[in-house]
Amino acid sequence: MIVSVFVRRLKEGRTFEDFVAEWEADKGFGVPARVINSVSLEDPRDVLTVGFVDVTVDELQDALARVTDQEAVRHDRIETVIEKTTLKCMYDVKTEHDFTTDPKMIEIGSAESLLLGLVQQRALAEEDSEIPPTGD
Repeated sequence: MIVSVFVRRLKEGRTFEDFVAEWEADKGFGVPARVINSVSLEDPRDVLTVGFVDVTVDELQDALARVTDQEAVRHDRIETVIEKTTLKCMYDVKTEHDFTTDPKMIEIGSAESLLLGLVQQRALAEEDSEIPPTGD
C-alpha cells in the first residue's frame, strides 16, 4: 500500500472549498484509493492531503501511467488555487498502530485496521479481474 503526502498553501483569498472544487478528481484511479484533506489549525491557507492507494511498489508506476493525462488536467486546475506545494512524496506503508489505550501494532487490512476498506476493495476487484492480484 502506498501513502502519498502533499502540503499545499492556498493563494490569498482562496478557501478550502475553492481548493476542493478544483482538486476533486473527474474520474477514479482504477485502483482502491482514499484521500483525506485537512486544514491546518494554525493557518487555514495550509492544506495537508494524505492519500492511500492499495497498490504494491512494483505496481505503482503502471498505476500512475494509467492516470497521467487525467491527473495533468486536475493538477492544472489545482494550480489556480494554490500558491505552492511544499511537500509532495510517496511512501510504502509498513505499519499501522493503535495508540487509543495500550499502544499496539495493527495488521494492515485486519478487522481493526483503518485501511480495511481499501484491502477489501482490492480483494473484490481481483475476484472480478478488474485489477491484477498483488502476488503477496
